[in-house]
Amino acid sequence: MASYPELAGRVVVVTGAAQGIGAATARAFAAQKAHIAVLDIDGAGAKKVADAIAAGGGRAIAVHVDVTDETAVERALGNVTSEFGGLDVLINCAGGYGRLATVEDMTVEEWDHTVALNLRSVFLVARAAIPHLKRSKAGRIINVSSISGRQVTVASSPAYGSAKAAVIQLTRFLAQSLGPAGITANAIAPITTLTPRVAALRSEAEVERIASLVPLKRLAEPEDHAQAMLFLASDAAAYLNGITLDVNGGRIMM
Repeated sequence: MASYPELAGRVVVVTGAAQGIGAATARAFAAQKAHIAVLDIDGAGAKKVADAIAAGGGRAIAVHVDVTDETAVERALGNVTSEFGGLDVLINCAGGYGRLATVEDMTVEEWDHTVALNLRSVFLVARAAIPHLKRSKAGRIINVSSISGRQVTVASSPAYGSAKAAVIQLTRFLAQSLGPAGITANAIAPITTLTPRVAALRSEAEVERIASLVPLKRLAEPEDHAQAMLFLASDAAAYLNGITLDVNGGRIMM
């Protein structure tokens, strides 16, 4: 694992951190001695991740929050900054979708819920974090998009893909407007990753089929994305702003 000593002591908020990519990212930053706020609607899962970090000698808190709820988000960010005295890095990892679907068989309620979880959440958490990030000497926003926001696949969710594409554009807006304050905003676009959510949505045969299309001949592990985000948060990436880093093993090359 790469070492970024400058991350020690920086306050990092990770949404959707109770499992999967978010949990791996929280652990990766904790290993760099950053202070971690584990945010998730799954309060018990968030506490489990935070407790494990603390047991390993790190500093972490769990915050139960629905990131689609404006008031809850503002309260959660207030709790984080009260506990740690500030905020340096925001990672918007919360997201997902319930099932593979088409436009024809998707209800309005399903569309709205998926877009809220994947896009509204990024807007709400970023907006609440910005005043605190402006007081940081190394403010970073890292948004998790998806390969589904970069290309269209048959077996996906149109609401999810549309929201993740919009996350990339929102990231550009953030980069443009916050650059003068010394804050960078970047995104990563993961490929299908071996997480519990993916295991529940896709069969073993489907996972093997997707892996066969990747030049590296494997799907990503959550840690692959965590490592990319460590780099984007580091001083080495201080001049990267408004980019989307495709973490997909070469599945698509843009």
